[in-house]
This record gives sequence, C-alpha cells and structure tokens, in this order.
Amino acid sequence: MTDEEQNPDEAPDHWQLFRDLLTFQFKLAMDGLRDLVLFPISFIASLAGLILSPSNPGKYFNRMLEFGRRSDVWINLFGASEHYRPDSEQPSSDAYLKMLEERLVAEYQRGGVVKNLKEGTDEVIKRIRREAGQQD
Repeated sequence: MTDEEQNPDEAPDHWQLFRDLLTFQFKLAMDGLRDLVLFPISFIASLAGLILSPSNPGKYFNRMLEFGRRSDVWINLFGASEHYRPDSEQPSSDAYLKMLEERLVAEYQRGGVVKNLKEGTDEVIKRIRREAGQQD
C-alpha cells in the first residue's frame, strides 16, 4: 500500500520525493558497483573451483552467489526506508541512510548551511511552480 492509499489527504511533499530519489539513486549506485565487481569475480571463482577443487568445481562460484544474495538483501534496492527495523541484528543500507538523514535533520534544526540550502531550494521550486501556473 502506498502513502497515497493510506492517507490520500497527505500526499508526500517535494522533500519526501527528493529524499526517496536520493535514497534510490544511492542504492542503485551500490547495486551497480556490486555487479561491476562481481562480473570478473564470477570468472575467477569459476576458474579457481575448476583448478583448486576438481571434486566440487562450483565451490567458490556458489560462495560468490551467496555473497551476492546477502548483499542484495543488504542493499534492499526496491525496499522502502520505512521498512527499516532498528531491532534488526543485521544492519542494512537503510540503517546507514536513516542515520545520515537524522544527522542532516539535526543540522537543519541547528540552522546554517543545510537550513539555507533547504529554504533556497523551496523558493526556487515555488518560483518554478508559479511561472508554470501551478498551485499547491
């Protein structure tokens, strides 16, 4: 169920969309980097299995696949950050992103650069919407 289905009167604002976009892009980059690294490792693991473990040639390749499965769960590419469980024994990328978000919010509340950046961005978005003839 999406946020709009749960409470249609409270659609996410542009900051929620921006947060979700940045979270997705960060996870997408981690996923792509993992894939890039696993591409040559899969060949190396296969060759190592053929040479070092003739009785079980898939030994190293299967370990690489298990690492890939665990990293997939950790990255949680298409999972919503609301599914982060602080009581979980295994931290995920969501846990680290949540800590980063909490630090940014604390910095915003103290004022300074983060607050100025947010307020300036809000003004730019309002100006763009006004020029496009849109109202919220």
